Amino acid sequence: MASLPRGFNDAPSSRVRRPKNAKSEAGAAYGMPRLMISAEAPGKCTTLKCGSVADAVDEADPALSGWTRAGVYGSTDPDRVWCSGQCAAFGVALAELRLTPDARDQADTARQAAADA
Repeated sequence: MASLPRGFNDAPSSRVRRPKNAKSEAGAAYGMPRLMISAEAPGKCTTLKCGSVADAVDEADPALSGWTRAGVYGSTDPDRVWCSGQCAAFGVALAELRLTPDARDQADTARQAAADA
């Protein structure tokens, strides 16, 4: 019976040797690709217009193609435009923290009703 091909998450075979100049001692992880991590911390994006109030930006501008407009209903924070999903997620989290008391009460009521159903 033929052996199955090695999968992405399998440990490297014994034939794979870690180079002597490798900085990591994680032998089992050697050769595994790593995801690129953004160098910017959330909320510190240096892209021009990222996080701008959506009504103050011309959304027909081709430079904003692929950007995200995000807002939270009931928030005191206005809708904003974001350059990436990471920035948008950060902005939505901030907008959720700035919910009005009435919106927060409605959200709690809806959450409780969903839990009871």
